[in-house]
Amino acid sequence: MWYPCGLKLDDIIGAGMTGYAGRLDAVVKWTHPNDVRFIERERKVYERLGSYHGILRYFGPVENGILLEFAHHGSIRQYRMENAEATPLTTKLRWIQQVTSTICFLHSKGILHADISCNNIFLDLDLNAKVADFAGSVIDREPYLCFYEASYSHPNIKGVCVQSEIFALGSTFYEILTGFKPYPNLSIDEIEKSYSLDEFPPLDGLDICQSIISKCWERSYSGVESLLRDIETEVEASKTKN
Repeated sequence: MWYPCGLKLDDIIGAGMTGYAGRLDAVVKWTHPNDVRFIERERKVYERLGSYHGILRYFGPVENGILLEFAHHGSIRQYRMENAEATPLTTKLRWIQQVTSTICFLHSKGILHADISCNNIFLDLDLNAKVADFAGSVIDREPYLCFYEASYSHPNIKGVCVQSEIFALGSTFYEILTGFKPYPNLSIDEIEKSYSLDEFPPLDGLDICQSIISKCWERSYSGVESLLRDIETEVEASKTKN
């Protein structure tokens, strides 16, 4: 059976002689007509990616916008601010693995996100992490239209590339585990100065992923695949501790 973009069998609520009816739990993301290039870039990325468990479901275009899956728990940043003490370590580690696996998938499709952060990773009803917001992403070497937050980018890494993505993932993991962006009390200039000297927030208080975050920030990974392998090893090790 054929389904429109983004729909699946579970969405069907009725059928008749001439067609089917499906229910969507969706939101519309739109922009001003003068900024339509951002929506066009995002639409192009979603249509390249197709259906994948680690991204918000894409249902198709609307006027000056796109129709996307509704994230019941908002972004990880929103959720962590409201549930800092209630989030189990196993859940945080699952998010880290899900996000890294999804970024690995993006790269395999010729896409660099260009704005990885806990503000652009969303949580569905079951608290699974879904990467979103591709309005500034690089696809087929087209120039990026957005850029990482200051605490997610290293000033010595120029532009958007695999290394910039991995550095941003390190900061993402840090925020997932601590509930705060790296250097939350510093100005953008102060963050850039510290990073340019390879001075990063201390990791001593973290229960997991210390070495992984450090390697992301120190640009020790050549690709996301090797980073994902380290995370999978961390996940398996955590199971033996519990």
